[in-house]
Amino acid sequence: MNKNKTILITGASGFIGSNLARRLVKDGHKVCALLREGSDTWRIKDILPDINIIHADLIDSNSIKTATKNLDVGGVFHLAVSTIQSGITASDEEVIKTNLLGTVNLINAFSESDYGFFVNTGSFLEYGPKEKPVKESDICDPQELYSITKLATAKFGQVKARENNKPIITFRFFTPYGPFVQPGRLIYEVISRALKNEKIELTGPSVTRDFIFVDDIVDLYIEAMDKAREHSGEIFNAGSGKAVSIKELVEYVLKTTKSKSELFWGERKVLAYDSDLWQADMNKTHASFAWRPKHTLEQGIEKTINWIKENNKNI
Repeated sequence: MNKNKTILITGASGFIGSNLARRLVKDGHKVCALLREGSDTWRIKDILPDINIIHADLIDSNSIKTATKNLDVGGVFHLAVSTIQSGITASDEEVIKTNLLGTVNLINAFSESDYGFFVNTGSFLEYGPKEKPVKESDICDPQELYSITKLATAKFGQVKARENNKPIITFRFFTPYGPFVQPGRLIYEVISRALKNEKIELTGPSVTRDFIFVDDIVDLYIEAMDKAREHSGEIFNAGSGKAVSIKELVEYVLKTTKSKSELFWGERKVLAYDSDLWQADMNKTHASFAWRPKHTLEQGIEKTINWIKENNKNI
């Protein structure tokens, strides 16, 4: 990747985007963060002097074109999203506009640019619950609007990549965690409550997730900068390839933190996408990238515990 060219990140103030931005700055890249006016930049306050920030609204195509017209962009990491948390999303209109229309506008804004990569961010929820590890070739059956819009953006990226010979690829995240994870997420809530010996309310012990540490995700994105053109139009899973039950996760956190928290199973409602088997089939990703996760769940959890200890003033 030519370090004289700018790398544009949408969602740079978010969980994964902030970790990626910090890594790119460390590696000597010119980083530009595209943010909405009023975005909370607490996650990237330490690198604000080292990055260029432009303000634009992804759902306004003219705003995007105006903000980016003078950028010599070498590549784009698209992580801005209207998120889903514990089954809760923004309004249907906002989810559709932010996730789908925002991605369409961003891809179209660079339709005349000769960029080296465009990495779109998808979700494992696009697949819908399955009874086996999910492959990229599986039929998708999203269970709610958020994952419907993510599937639509992945397919739009595929079409544009093939129509216009653009290096657009999509990574479908499984369950990321690590430093800067937001309150409300499962791992944050379990760890923070365990550290305070508070009761922990959960769904069912057999519900699983495929957890992937944020530094490992960043490593995969970094490699994709040089591999996107080779895999133009493709969709890849981004997970550990291992299913971990909520019971296993919580027991390890309690053991590591030496917590006295009580567990209350069944106090949280089971969500439409909850399943006893969420696991990524990583064969396609491993065949296409040298990347492999470096962190075991235990290593990642310990780093996350330490980060929460250091950054939560109430613990």
